[in-house]
Amino acid sequence: MDYTLIPPVKTINANGEEKICFYDFSPSMSLQAHCRTEDILSDFAIELKGEKLIKAETDASLEKDGYKIDIAENEIKIIGQCDAAIHYGFCTLVQLALLNDGYIPAGSISDSPDIHFRAVSDDISRGQISTVDGFKSIIRRISYFKYNVYMPYIEDTFRFEFCPDFGKYSDPVPASEWHEICEYAAGFGVSVRPIINLIGHWDKNSKLYDFRDMMLRNGDSVTDVLDVTKKEVRSFVCKMLDEIVDAFGRGVIHAGGDEVADIKKVFGSEKGGRIYVEYFNWLSEELKKRGCTLMMYGDMFLQPYGDYGFDFDLVHTLNEDITVIAWDYALRDSYSSVRFSQSGHKFGISSGTWSWSRFIPQLEVSFGNSKQFIAQTRGMTDIFVLSGWNDGGCCLREEMMPGIAAGGAFAWHYDDSITFERFLRSFNKMYYGYGPDVSDAIKTVYDYDKHFNLDSVYDYAEIGGILFREFWKDARKPTNEQYDLAEHCSELITVIGEAEEVLKENKPLRFKQTYDAFMFDIRRLMWTLMRICVIPSVAFESREEAKSIVDDLIALSEEFELIKKENRRLWMRLNRQSEWNYLESKYIDTEQSLYSLIRYCKYGKNLSLEKYI
Repeated sequence: MDYTLIPPVKTINANGEEKICFYDFSPSMSLQAHCRTEDILSDFAIELKGEKLIKAETDASLEKDGYKIDIAENEIKIIGQCDAAIHYGFCTLVQLALLNDGYIPAGSISDSPDIHFRAVSDDISRGQISTVDGFKSIIRRISYFKYNVYMPYIEDTFRFEFCPDFGKYSDPVPASEWHEICEYAAGFGVSVRPIINLIGHWDKNSKLYDFRDMMLRNGDSVTDVLDVTKKEVRSFVCKMLDEIVDAFGRGVIHAGGDEVADIKKVFGSEKGGRIYVEYFNWLSEELKKRGCTLMMYGDMFLQPYGDYGFDFDLVHTLNEDITVIAWDYALRDSYSSVRFSQSGHKFGISSGTWSWSRFIPQLEVSFGNSKQFIAQTRGMTDIFVLSGWNDGGCCLREEMMPGIAAGGAFAWHYDDSITFERFLRSFNKMYYGYGPDVSDAIKTVYDYDKHFNLDSVYDYAEIGGILFREFWKDARKPTNEQYDLAEHCSELITVIGEAEEVLKENKPLRFKQTYDAFMFDIRRLMWTLMRICVIPSVAFESREEAKSIVDDLIALSEEFELIKKENRRLWMRLNRQSEWNYLESKYIDTEQSLYSLIRYCKYGKNLSLEKYI
C-alpha cells in the first residue's frame, strides 16, 4: 500500500496485507451529518454507492482536530474530535483510495495535527478576485489538505458601505457575499479570517483623489501608507473595523503592517517606531471592543531582507495579546524569525508559494521553504500561514495548489520526511490521477530554471522572474543577456516541448481547472523562450538580417494574441472582471510593440540597439 498522503497520517496499524475496496462503501447518514461528502466525492470524481457503510461520530475527548478510523471488511467508522476532524478522516480515506487504485488497508488509523492554526493567505488585491463559486472551490480544496483557516488578503477589495469610493475601480466584494462564503467554509472546517492592511500597501486607494489627505507624505510625494497620526484617519479605520467585524464575525483580524518603510523615512527610526507600535496597540484595543484579537506581520521588527524597519527590541512594547506573524519566503538553513519566540508574544510563521512575478511557481523552493521553516520552529509556534502572493498580477491562482499542499503537509506533521520528488508524485496521483510518467513530465516543467546550470538555488529561482519580465518587455528593447539566456532557451524549448506533449496526451481525471492553468503557463513559457531566441539582444548588422526574422515575428504576434484570449477565458471562469482590464492592457502594449518591431525589421534604416523606427 502507498501511504504517502498529503498531509501524512501519524499512525496506521494495518492488518497485514489485507485490502478493502473503498468503492464497495457508501457514506451513512451519520457521516453526512458531519461531513460534506457529496462535494468531496464530486471534486475527486469518485462515486460511492456500495452497500457497506462509512459511519461517523464525534468524541470531544480526542486531541484537537484529531480523529481515528477503524476499517473492517463490512464497516468503516470515523471518530472525530469535531466535525472538521471527521472531514479530515474522510479525506484521508479518499486519498488512500486514490493512491491505491481504489483500495484501502484493513486496520486502524490515528491522526492529529502538530500545528492547530493552519492557514492559507490568498492575494485578492493584486490580481484575480474570485467569484463566490471560485472562493468556495478554493476553500474546499485547501480543506482537503487539512487547512482550517482561509485568509483573503484585502487592500481595496472589500466593499465598505460607509465609503463607496473605497476600491471603486477594483470591484470589491460586498459583506453579503462574505457572509455566504464564511457560512459555506464552516461546512469544511474552515474559518475565514481577513488580512486587511490598515496601514500600508494602499497602492491603489492612495492614487484616488478622495484619499490623498489620508496618506503619509514624504516631502511632496504621496506614499501608500496611511498617516496614522491624524485623528480623521483613525476615525476612518474605526468605521472600517465595524464593517469588517460585521462581515467576518468575531475572531482574529490580521491588520497587515508589513513593508511600511516610509514611516521610518519620514519620522526616523526612533519616532517612527513609537508611532508604529502605538498605532497597533491602539488597533488592538479597538478590536477588543468588538470581540476580536489582532494579528500583524512582524517584518518591521525583524526584516527578512534589507533594512527598512525598526529595532527588534521595539516588539517588547507591543501589547502582549497581539499575535505577530514572521514571514520569510527564502529557502534557508537557518531562520532568524525564531527570535520572536523570545519576545513573549504569541507568534506564527509564514512561508510562500513562490508564485509571484513569474508564470510557473518555483515549487521546489516553496516546498523547501515550508519544510525547513516549520522544522526550525517546531514546538515554538502553533500558527502557520502559507502565503500566496500575486505581485505582477499575472499568476493564475490555480497554479498555487501544489505549494499549498506542501505547506499543509508540514504544518500537520512537521516531522514528515517526504522528499520533493515523492511529494510531487503523490500530489499528481491524488490530485490529477497521474502515474509516474506524467508526473515526471510535470517535474521537468517545474525544474525548467535548473537548465541554466547555476550553482545556487537562489540564482535559478530568479530565472523565472527574468523570463516573466521578458514576456512583457517592449519587443523593441534588447533582450536580457544575463545567464546566457538565448543559448539555454534554445535547448529548453525541446525539453519543455516534449513534456508539454506528454501532458497534452494525458488529460487529468479531476481538477481540470488547475491543469488548464498549468498548461497555459507552459504555453506562455514556451512563447517567451521562442521570443528570446528570435529577437537578438544586439543591433542588426544589416537590413537583410532584420528582414530575415519577420516571419518568425509574425508567428510570435499571432500566438501572443491567442495567449491573451486564453488568459481571458481562464480568468473569467472563476474570477470577477476586476483587474482583467489592467492585465489586458499589458497584453495590448506588448502586442503593439511586436507590430512595431515587425515594421522596423521590414522598413527600418537606422540599425540601432533599441529597435525603433
